[in-house]
Amino acid sequence: MNTTRNFFLATALLLLLGSCSLAGMAYNKAPYFVASELEDAFDLDQAQLDQLDSRLQQFFAWHREEELTRYREFLERAAVATADGITAAEFLSLQKNITDARDRSLEKAIDSLGDLAVSLTPQQIESYEQYHREGSEEFLDYLEKSAQQREIYRVERAYSRLESWFGDFDYFLEQKINARLRTVPDIYQPWFEFREQRHQALVRALRDNTGKTVDRQRLKAVMLDPDTDYARAFEPVRQAYWREYAAAVEEISSWLSDRHRQHAVTRLQKYAGIVDSLAGQG
Repeated sequence: MNTTRNFFLATALLLLLGSCSLAGMAYNKAPYFVASELEDAFDLDQAQLDQLDSRLQQFFAWHREEELTRYREFLERAAVATADGITAAEFLSLQKNITDARDRSLEKAIDSLGDLAVSLTPQQIESYEQYHREGSEEFLDYLEKSAQQREIYRVERAYSRLESWFGDFDYFLEQKINARLRTVPDIYQPWFEFREQRHQALVRALRDNTGKTVDRQRLKAVMLDPDTDYARAFEPVRQAYWREYAAAVEEISSWLSDRHRQHAVTRLQKYAGIVDSLAGQG
């Protein structure tokens, strides 16, 4: 389920950040990509894959019908907010829209795919644990870096995202933006701790479901309930991080030219058209 969650978020971001043709192709191929990812994670057998394919088709039919209109509206709101310089409040509202969309998709995925948990063998759950460990290597590599190396990584990553949206920045604006990005706190350690605790809770739920009636509500609680111990511990940190990041985006946005803003608006409007076209293919 963690794999599915990550894929849906990646797909949403691809629609926002990827090329036009790639975004459309990725969405139409999404059932295949998710099936392949889950097959790798759990080492599914043919009977499980057949069941998975059927459920994924149902899930993506729902997603195309119910969610893509929300995606288009989100992109249109983002374009309006960006046109005259996005504020911290606007950024936080848009960020919440993305989180809500991810959570709706994950809840629906658990409803659609949750009974596959019953058919998982202990060996397949062990396969998933190994898959998770391999996926954690990037985080562990980051946490082993020095404070200075971490800062360089975070700033370069955030700067690259901003430049992909707004177009090239000159040298002086680059230095100014990077200085502001350095003030955004590091959230990697608490995020990693949250991620690991949620993973362990998910593994326990999967083991308990093996050979029994699936408990979808437990799976949803593990992945989505804000009242789990790990969610309660992480939420204040998460909110503080996004407030700081939103404040940085607002300040940086005020430094940008009309050309930079129009660059982002054009991309957002283009992606809104892609989403509208994908919705019409249903």
